[in-house]
Parts: sequence; C-alpha cells; structure tokens
Amino acid sequence: MRTSVLVWSTVSGLVLGLFAGAVLFAVPVVGTELAAGVVPRLGPRVRLALAIVSFAVLPLAGAALGLLEGRLKLR
Repeated sequence: MRTSVLVWSTVSGLVLGLFAGAVLFAVPVVGTELAAGVVPRLGPRVRLALAIVSFAVLPLAGAALGLLEGRLKLR
C-alpha cells in the first residue's frame, strides 16, 4: 500500500511535468516559426535548449515533487 501511493504520486508528477513541458516547448516553437526571419540562426539553438528543459528537466522535477507529495500523504 505504501509503495503504491509513492509510485502513483511519482507517476502523476511525471505526467504533469510532461504536459507542462509540452506546452513550454510548443509555444516558443510556434513563436520562432512565426518570427523566423528575425534571427534565422537562433531557432535551432532555442529549440534544443527548450527540448532539454521541457522533456528532461520538467518531468524529472515533477516526478520529484510527486514523490515528496506521496511522502507527505503517508505521514
């Protein structure tokens, strides 16, 4: 029982982090496509940085926060 609460809290945090990362990635990508003529070489660099933050950092942070939430639920 205890382990399932921790696992589900961690997984839900991971999923919410993925959703937030997808939104964080999509909005600037659309913006850079619309303003591609302004700084043509900046687009790929910005996309790479956003991809790393959006799909690596945010889901891991969400999972960590979900784990902490699960630990608080068990107290």
